[in-house]
Amino acid sequence: MKPISIFILVSVLVVGLHSCDYLKSQEKALVDSLVATSDSVLGVTQIKFDEAEFNFGDIKEGDTAKHVFEFTNVGTSPLKIESAKPSCGCTTPDITKDIIAPGGRGKMTVMFNSNGRPGDFNKSVNVLANTNPEVTEIRIKGHVIPKPESIEGPFIKK
Repeated sequence: MKPISIFILVSVLVVGLHSCDYLKSQEKALVDSLVATSDSVLGVTQIKFDEAEFNFGDIKEGDTAKHVFEFTNVGTSPLKIESAKPSCGCTTPDITKDIIAPGGRGKMTVMFNSNGRPGDFNKSVNVLANTNPEVTEIRIKGHVIPKPESIEGPFIKK
C-alpha cells in the first residue's frame, strides 16, 4: 500500500509542478503580447529638443531660475512622455503629459531653486518616453552669486 501512496503523491506533485510551469509560460506570453500591443499602438518615435542645454548665467542666491525647453515629435508615431526626472531636488521639471502626434510640439519648464547653493551648478533632467533611445537628457547650468554675509551681534565702534 505504501508504494502506491508514494507513487500517487509523486505523480500529483509532478503534474502540479508542470501545471505551474505551464501557467507561468502562459502569463509571460500574455505580458509579452500586451507589451507588443502597447508598442504597436504608440510605437517608438523620436523627440528633438530645440536646445539640449540652457545656461542661466549668473543668478542671485535665493532666486528661482526658470526656463522653458520646447521639443518636437520628429518620429512617425505618437509621442508619450512617461516622466521627467531631475538629478537633484533643487531642480523641478514640469512637462507636457499629453500624447503628441508626429510633427507636434510640447514644452518642459525647468525650475532651479538656488537657495543655499552658491557657486557653479550643472544639473540634468532625464526625459523618459516611448523614444529610441528611451531617455533624453536635458541640462541646465549657471553660477549662483552668494548672498552677502551679514554681521550679527553687538559691536562697539572705537
